[in-house]
Amino acid sequence: MKSLFVIYGLLLAVFLIMVVISPTYRSAENIGNIIVQCVPLAVVSLGQTVVMIGGGIDMSVGSLISLSTCIAAVVMKPGTGLSLALGILAVFLVAGIVGLCNGIGANYAKVPPLITTLSMMILLSGVAQGVLPVAGGKVNAGFAKVMMARAGIFSMSILILLIVYLIIRRFMYRTPTGVSVYAVGNNADIAASMGVRTKRVSVLTYVIAALCAAVTGLLLASRIRIGDPLVGTTFGLDSITAAAIGGTALTGGVGMVAGSIAGAFLIGMLSNMMNILGINHFYQYVLKGLLLVVAMIIYSLSSMVEVKKHDRA
Repeated sequence: MKSLFVIYGLLLAVFLIMVVISPTYRSAENIGNIIVQCVPLAVVSLGQTVVMIGGGIDMSVGSLISLSTCIAAVVMKPGTGLSLALGILAVFLVAGIVGLCNGIGANYAKVPPLITTLSMMILLSGVAQGVLPVAGGKVNAGFAKVMMARAGIFSMSILILLIVYLIIRRFMYRTPTGVSVYAVGNNADIAASMGVRTKRVSVLTYVIAALCAAVTGLLLASRIRIGDPLVGTTFGLDSITAAAIGGTALTGGVGMVAGSIAGAFLIGMLSNMMNILGINHFYQYVLKGLLLVVAMIIYSLSSMVEVKKHDRA
């Protein structure tokens, strides 16, 4: 809980710094824009958090996001209700299959999660470019208008994020399967000895991550109104960074879904701040890398402190 206060306090500090630097930053219009920009990363980070808590990692979410925008742009026909429904169904169906394949590969085929999802990332990247070699197609205008609807700082995007958060929060903290995810991530052998079907639980985490990536893909497709085979490129690393900053351990068994939202918004706000200040994109990547390293150092130090306290007790 302390780490949750720290990350949200840091988020508030970044916002206040930007208000001082640029008074227009605090306008309702700009805050609304920042929220719309940060929500897609926050949504996919929630799914990544579930996988990481379960002891895995999913590098393929970025390519899946790109593929989702391409599918939406190709299948959805302007003004056609049936094609709209088929487009949405196709996006989630493909995401479910991808998540299932990742989970089976990492658990039943015994391929390390990093290798499994990296391979899937490359495969999906190729498929996305096969569907749309370059950015194009057209997303249903009515669907895009609803998804991007907003009034000041309030928007459909933040409502979607809230719904996804509440669903995952309930799953992780209020269901036996959610509790099992923590147990599997902490120690899969011990969890198995207690009757937990560890492989099934782990597969489910990858499916959840893929479905969250699909939601992010639909949000981005609605914002840019086209499909883009490269739009999700940075989301794989960014979602891992957001989860780590929010208090989720790469070793599994530890993590808070609310912290990942703060981590995603922190990354988004810092990127927005550097864009306003005209800082080169190269330094944005450097900053994200440093944030991930710092998060890992803090986690390692806190783990060492906990071990020493346990030994003394």
